[in-house]
Amino acid sequence: MNNKKAKILFIGPTPPPYSGPELSMQQFLESKTLNATYDISFLKTNFRTDNTKKGKFDLSMLTNFFIFFSKLLKLLISNRPNCVYYPITPTQVGWIGRDVWTILLSKLFGAKVIIHLRGSHFKLNFQQFNGVIKRFIGFSLRKVDCAIVQANYLKDQFEPFISQEKMAVLYQAMDVTEYTNNTHVAVEKGKILVMGHMTKAKGYTDILKIIPQICQEFPFANFYFAGNIRKGERGVFYNQFTGEKITYEDPFEAELKILNSDYKNNYVNLGIISGNDKMKHLQSSDIFLTASYSEGFSRSLLEAMSIGKPTVFTPVGAHREVFNNMVHGFSFEPGKLDQLKDALRMLLSDEQKRKEIGENNRKNVIANFSIETIANDFKSIISNTLAT
Repeated sequence: MNNKKAKILFIGPTPPPYSGPELSMQQFLESKTLNATYDISFLKTNFRTDNTKKGKFDLSMLTNFFIFFSKLLKLLISNRPNCVYYPITPTQVGWIGRDVWTILLSKLFGAKVIIHLRGSHFKLNFQQFNGVIKRFIGFSLRKVDCAIVQANYLKDQFEPFISQEKMAVLYQAMDVTEYTNNTHVAVEKGKILVMGHMTKAKGYTDILKIIPQICQEFPFANFYFAGNIRKGERGVFYNQFTGEKITYEDPFEAELKILNSDYKNNYVNLGIISGNDKMKHLQSSDIFLTASYSEGFSRSLLEAMSIGKPTVFTPVGAHREVFNNMVHGFSFEPGKLDQLKDALRMLLSDEQKRKEIGENNRKNVIANFSIETIANDFKSIISNTLAT
């Protein structure tokens, strides 16, 4: 009987920065379930620790292109992995700069290839790619053995290149022992926490627009933003809910406007937070808000739910199929400011509702999104891919 473990090469980013893709890859690499089943090796892709520089083409990117592929080639030759797991990008630059070559090189050495789309906007972006590049990307996608998305309705992201039989769904995972409600941390009434890039695509400029009206009605409300302000968009160009192109708005100009208003004291820019500082703000928040135009499955939303926070969110990505409006929070369509204001009003005016939704969220995360649950789902995906 052969008990030899299958060799799996994980390729992807790890912290820093402390964003969803990096933290999720770290979870997989540290998973007891996956390590007990497979012989895992790892190749790190991110050479920048600052999200504001992601996607910028410069000399360092060119240098790291050659460093990355020399390391990949060495691992493919020395380890001979049975399977390569690789989170792909949604951008043309990312595909032509690394994704296509990673897939084709891995296949050349006989490995099964699993790609993972950690978002919901590849299909829309792909329509705008250069025609020659689209054909090249399509050629590489046809070589893929399994493609993972973060929601069932996103299974069409790679049509017509990857069949439905080769698609799989893997939800976000949460460490429910680390992200838990700490009763020793006082909740600040009216503290609304937003985490993520401070860009139009993340809904940052939309939220700033409604601060005056909300704070006029609820003077105790304060909006805390954790992340970095980033000029321009690199990856998300469409409203995933409607398919319409996002009209860009400068986040620096939007911030300057609120800082020069009568509501400047209701706005707090925390910058990038992590570790104990991040946990402190999650614990002390009264409401968690995400206003993204496109997501696969927001990690920060799941973190807040795990801690037992009531939420206001957009029904994009997996959110629309795993979270229910008025049960796990209040949802609103991306860019619909009146809906956003109504959702916040309903929570800010009802302390009992905030408590009830928070408790529902904690129970939901424990039951469906623990690391153990998602790691076992991922294990099944890998095993099924190896068996084909």
